[in-house]
Amino acid sequence: MTVRDTSPAPAPVAPRLLTLSAPTAELLERATDELADRLDAMGDAGFARLPAVPAPPAEPGAARRAVLAGSAGHAARWLRKRDVRRVFTGGPGDAASRVFLFSGVGDQYPGLGAGLYRCLPAFREELDHCLEVLADEHGLDLRAVLFPAEEPGGSASPEEVFDRHTAPQEIHRTVVAQPLLFALQYSLARALTALGAAPAALAGYSVGEYTAACVAGVFPVEHALRLVTGRARLVDELPPGAMLAVASGPQALDGPLAGLLPGPLSLAALNGPQQTVLSGPVEAVEEAVRRLTGAGLPCQRLATAHAYHSAMTEALTGPLEELLATVPLAPPAIPLLSNVTGTRLRDEEASSPAFWARQLSRTLRFSDELAEIWRLPDPLLVELGPGQALTRLALGHPDRPADALASVVQTLPGRLETRTEWELLLTAAGRLWAAGAAVDWTALTEDRPAATEERG
Repeated sequence: MTVRDTSPAPAPVAPRLLTLSAPTAELLERATDELADRLDAMGDAGFARLPAVPAPPAEPGAARRAVLAGSAGHAARWLRKRDVRRVFTGGPGDAASRVFLFSGVGDQYPGLGAGLYRCLPAFREELDHCLEVLADEHGLDLRAVLFPAEEPGGSASPEEVFDRHTAPQEIHRTVVAQPLLFALQYSLARALTALGAAPAALAGYSVGEYTAACVAGVFPVEHALRLVTGRARLVDELPPGAMLAVASGPQALDGPLAGLLPGPLSLAALNGPQQTVLSGPVEAVEEAVRRLTGAGLPCQRLATAHAYHSAMTEALTGPLEELLATVPLAPPAIPLLSNVTGTRLRDEEASSPAFWARQLSRTLRFSDELAEIWRLPDPLLVELGPGQALTRLALGHPDRPADALASVVQTLPGRLETRTEWELLLTAAGRLWAAGAAVDWTALTEDRPAATEERG
């Protein structure tokens, strides 16, 4: 006779971030094995009694290591294997060149940032301010769009997540998506800086470059919100357009696209030696799909209603320059890479309304920016946006170092990811601490309730 175990399954344990430090690398290896042994001995019951966040201050040392796990067994196994995907190791001091990467629109979804809103007070404070400015000064009430449930933390329904054929959501409208993503990214950048992980350099993709410039001090946040909102409204008035990602370098496109590029189509972005984005009228993009597919070149339409960084956006250069002329511009206080040049933004460019106005219609030279980033000493790439679109491009770049897998930090989950924002925040904090950041552990508050009055 088979006897079934009807006892209730143990409640899942929230992940714990464990940190170790030692005066030397040799002692750190010994401490790692000792901790693995203690974890095996304590089991999951003892593991559940550990604090979710290291008790401040985390002990300093010449060598550091951190691991995030949801059970004692996982933590012990990953520590013994020195699994670089989950165990983060670094040396003394704040040595890493942290580069904040700000993605463009397209991957945002309802509920994005709700977990950070609960457990990262600095993020909540900055986001509340941005949303209040957008509502009071620009007539954009984005709180209900971002947090459609009654409280931040409510998630989208399964139908919204998995049905890609439903009507476009409000969060994907240009006039909503761009200022909303700016508010999220800016708030996260400020919160990470307050946490003790300020950036050494900045780079953004398309409208993400405006967030990077604001963080760098090129324009104040209230003016940046007005600029991004005005830019989005101008774009929204353009005729319909389309964009196409092609798994090829631009030199291979001449034959299949003869007569289309340059012409109806523009070279919108150079994301890598074998990753190009085309942009233009819908009919021209559909013709490009037919020609490229016939030539055996993989391509994919992007989820956008406008032809960004194409000749179709050149008509906005004048209105954008007029708008920018009303915004105070300053040289960046933090090194900032330019989409237009692919190199470090010069002071005179940062202070030029004409230069910023041209950004919307020029080719994005993101591949060149990545080459600049990988030349930095010990770069640590921190992506501020949902998923890992930019860090995937960075890892696929030919100039990346061999150990680049340990050089990227994700801060927000993609639309279909199962990891929570709290897990990703702890993982990011552990990786940043191991790389030398003086993380303020008291700034993390696990699942802190966000009352209505706290959200304004």
